[in-house]
Amino acid sequence: AESESFFKEYHHAADGRITVMLGPHAPYTCPPDYLKKVVTLSQQLGAEIHIHLSETKGEVEKCIAQYGKSPIELMRDLGILDCGVLAAHCVHVSPKDIEIMKEYQVRVAHNPGSNLKLASGIAPVPQLLEQGVCVALGTDGAASNNNLDMFEEIRLAAMIHKVNAFDPLLVPAKTAVEMGTLQGAKAVGLEGQIGCIAPGFKADITLLDMHAPHWYPRNDRFSLMAYSAGAGDVHTVIVN
Repeated sequence: AESESFFKEYHHAADGRITVMLGPHAPYTCPPDYLKKVVTLSQQLGAEIHIHLSETKGEVEKCIAQYGKSPIELMRDLGILDCGVLAAHCVHVSPKDIEIMKEYQVRVAHNPGSNLKLASGIAPVPQLLEQGVCVALGTDGAASNNNLDMFEEIRLAAMIHKVNAFDPLLVPAKTAVEMGTLQGAKAVGLEGQIGCIAPGFKADITLLDMHAPHWYPRNDRFSLMAYSAGAGDVHTVIVN
């Protein structure tokens, strides 16, 4: 009831700057009967769903033991994926899970900092991207990611998959920056409105002070954004 009230009051509020999704936490805290109620409310409101899925190996093993299927398969069978889903983490997803995610256009919020701090594992981001799944970046919460620095997430996303596969070409700088901008907009349902600087888009722009030594040499701006930029470089933020 609180979620319904919150959605009705705040969805598209503040001249459209605020958008709302229903947020059941995860399959291991929200049992199937509860999630079915979320699906019903989602359909009534036309609201999408944000949920944490397959974050840890133990979570996936417990789900399979309890329901005979992975968290992704369980969400499909409960109708969650029919509602439009932004799924956090997706660290321990199988090739079959990825196929389902692609079919239902599940968007992923990749949280490399949190996954490293909690030793959850490294998400198969290169495989997700290869299959055309939208992968954006998140910080998770302050309990598992102290500074909530999105520049740090861009840098981690550009680095951990390289070392995980011993391949320095995985998740190039441009891809990592797009995960923090263009794909982020798509993940929260604002594709075509924000996420890049283009005619017709809202002016949601971050200006960076590039005078410090770590901004030189300026051979590749995407590389500088991924490997050099930090929150302290932000000079001005323009919204809407």
